[in-house]
Amino acid sequence: MFEHLLKIRYLALVIVVLSMLHAIAYLVMGTRIAIQGYLHVLDRSTASQSRPGMELLHSLDFMFVSLVLIVLALGIAKLFLLAPDPQREAGLPAWLRIESIAELKVLLWETILTTLLIAGLSEMIEGLFTTLDWKALMTPAAILILAVSLFFMKKA
Repeated sequence: MFEHLLKIRYLALVIVVLSMLHAIAYLVMGTRIAIQGYLHVLDRSTASQSRPGMELLHSLDFMFVSLVLIVLALGIAKLFLLAPDPQREAGLPAWLRIESIAELKVLLWETILTTLLIAGLSEMIEGLFTTLDWKALMTPAAILILAVSLFFMKKA
């Protein structure tokens, strides 16, 4: 029975590898959009037709999603694939010294909250160029709910 449970480690390895591949893909997409934005900033003839600031904000969104996926992959690898070793723990950054799923959940929660904040900022700035409707309040409401939930969870 215990041998069957150890096969879960292979599933964790698949999750780590796919999460890192997704993180790299989002990083590449964000970098591509950032380069396009910088090219629009440098090319003055098309700068009036494009919005390089919006492109840079969207690239930041992609890079923060990449960061969330990297944190997820490293956290799962730390919890499920690496044997506990005090010497190895000393070499890890402080944010990766997690001991349980609950600590990983809080770390991911904080990272996702930051990502939502940046995504909400780009939505609101994009809304400055169009008409805003009630849907524009969805992201700030989600941010507020997540922040209050995180506060109460940490308090308990």
